[in-house]
Parts: sequence; structure tokens; C-alpha cells
Amino acid sequence: MKAAIVYEPLGNENLKIEDIEDPEARSGQVLIEVKKAGLNPVDYNTINGKIVYKLNPLPHIPGTEVYGTVAEDSENFKKGERVVVYNRVFDGTCEQCISGNEHLCVNGGIWGVVSNGGYAQKVVVPEKNVFRLPHSVSDEMAASIGVAALTSFRALRLGGCSPGKSVLVFGASGNTGMFSVQIASMMGCEVYAVSRKDWIEEFGATEVFEADKIPESMKFDVVINPLGTLFWKESLKHLSVRGSLVTFGVFTGREGTLDIAEMYTGERRIIGSTGGTRLDLRDLLEFMKTHDLRVKIAREFKITDMQEALKFYNQNHEGRILISMRGS
Repeated sequence: MKAAIVYEPLGNENLKIEDIEDPEARSGQVLIEVKKAGLNPVDYNTINGKIVYKLNPLPHIPGTEVYGTVAEDSENFKKGERVVVYNRVFDGTCEQCISGNEHLCVNGGIWGVVSNGGYAQKVVVPEKNVFRLPHSVSDEMAASIGVAALTSFRALRLGGCSPGKSVLVFGASGNTGMFSVQIASMMGCEVYAVSRKDWIEEFGATEVFEADKIPESMKFDVVINPLGTLFWKESLKHLSVRGSLVTFGVFTGREGTLDIAEMYTGERRIIGSTGGTRLDLRDLLEFMKTHDLRVKIAREFKITDMQEALKFYNQNHEGRILISMRGS
């Protein structure tokens, strides 16, 4: 089978497409034929050695967000079933795992970072990491669940989104942004988007603002900012009394400042969020049975064109980048 493998020193130029032996599933594991995978910031940073987790193993197969079909019967799955991989490595025994927060496992990390991942035509994963897809979900949407949609779903939950609340989403046309807008709207919230792309209105935004043109008087119950330093001050400025700012990305930097008095006098909250739990993923898949989530695709590449995909990642593109596991 073909797989994308990155060698030391890490970097785009050292990602190679090679033929390797097919993996074999043992008891308690599922062999999956990967159909499509997403290219996310975490994947790009893994390839380029800019990740907080220690990369393992080296050389390394990246890829944290995949969709595929079961390649052979296992204990709990049948050949041909459409599945998505829950992308966390966890031991199930630490305090975080026992409390239902396996995504924060002290001995684990992100699948595709602390372990080989999904940029390969076949992968083997534990059954506990495999979830069946609703029949109505498209292949493109399926390849956008494990990172983009799940991250947004949990962030909105932690922020306390509920019917009637107002939500402001920064980076609304990005990987997670398009799902934050959709899901919040489907939850019954009044959603406003921060983007230069007007198409995000079609995903449920009441209005779209450029970052420097948000009306000064507008305050929001929940602010979603996955961008990091950029627009950090704007995020806090538009946070209502008792509102929640949820952050889960450092694309534009890791540092920000805040007025401490503004935070405590208004009982405002800043919440960090990362990925999601298996319960979050299960609930998201249930949510998708009755809510038609959509995804905007910028471009899809074959695995043999990974170098071209990485170059395209750095361009000004609209929508998601997907990797098809079809060969040349």
C-alpha cells in the first residue's frame, strides 16, 4: 500500500510517498481502508516539526482525520461498514480517562502525532477508536468529522451554547469555523461570523463582519476564536457580561493580553478546548442524523500529490483540503 512518510529533519521537503506492507489487525483492532483524509493545521505542523507533542515514531506517517471502510470483519465491525476514527491515543486508566476525558490522557496524545496516523491506504486502530457513520453523511463530510467538526462541537458545548444565545465566530470560513457557524445555528443560536468570505452566510450566519468592522456596541454570549493572538483583543472586547470566550488554536501566535478587571467584574470566562471526547463524537454523529452539516471543499488531492497539497495549504484558499487515498 502507499503511505506518506516524513523523515528527519522534519519538513515538507522530507515527506515521501512510499510503498509499504499492509498492516494486519490483531484481536481488538479494526483494519480500515482509508478513503479520504483531511489536511489540518495539526497535520501540517506535525510534518514540519511544530507540534507540542513529541513525534513518535520516526520516520512517521502523519494524518489525524480520516474516513474509510472496514476492510475485514472484526469482533464488533463488519467488512464494508463506513467508519470514522476517533483520533486520540489513551490508556483508559489515568484520572482523565476514568473521568471521561480521554482526549486529555496524561499518557496519550493525538493519533497521527504520538503514533502513526492516517495518510496511508490502510490503517489499524483499536475498536474503541472506531465509530460508525450515519448513512446520509457524504464522503467529503465524513473526512471532516474527526478534527474540524468535532473540535467545533465540543467548543460550542463548553461555551454553553443553547437556543437564543448570541455567538460570534472568528475565522468563520476556516476548517473549524465553517462548522462552528453551522452547528451553533442548528443549536438555535443567533450566529455572527468574522470573515472576508461572504459565502459563510450560506452556512447559517446572520451577518458577516470583517474583524475591524464589528459594531462597537455588539456583545456576544459566546465568542469562538481559534486563531490565537490575532483578534484576541477584539474577541474580549465583544464578550458580554457573563459571556464565554472559547479558544482552541494558535495559528497566529500563542500570546495575548487581557484586562483582568474587565474579566472578573463582568464574570466573563476564557475556556480552553481541544478536540473532543468519545462521548462528544458519539453525540455529534447522532446530531448529524437529524442535521445536514455541509463542508466547502477548496481542493482534493491524491496521496501521490501530497507535496502539491502542502504547497496549496500555504496559499489563500477557501474551504477544506482533502487527501484521497487513491493512487496515481
